[in-house]
Amino acid sequence: MRTPTCAFLIICALLSGCNSYSKVSLTVSETYGEPVAGASVQAAPMYFFNPSDKNYIIIGPYDILEPFPADGDNGTTDENGVVELKIVSKSPLRLTVFSNNFAPWKGEISITKHGVAEVKRTSGMTDLTVIAH
Repeated sequence: MRTPTCAFLIICALLSGCNSYSKVSLTVSETYGEPVAGASVQAAPMYFFNPSDKNYIIIGPYDILEPFPADGDNGTTDENGVVELKIVSKSPLRLTVFSNNFAPWKGEISITKHGVAEVKRTSGMTDLTVIAH
């Protein structure tokens, strides 16, 4: 009974590939460049859904298209406004920063083909700035 389960897991791993992660340092600062200590930084996987109500051979209506999504990561900035996160290399993650006295910063983080972390804000008005290095 274990053999079919093991074979299924191996096939799924081969089809989906293995996720590789890169360590990325992020700096959170305010508008004038002062570091923001104690900010909560969260990177979460973005799920891609079948946007229709139609059934297909492999997926059904509103199913998640990525069967094995990447892991997210989170952390808190230090006194220099820096936090280190593990970011998946193959797909973008939703990035959110929360800090007292500031509106949340919402955006995305991804690793380019050249191994460089790229951060962009997608919504919200905030005085927070997030830079990857």
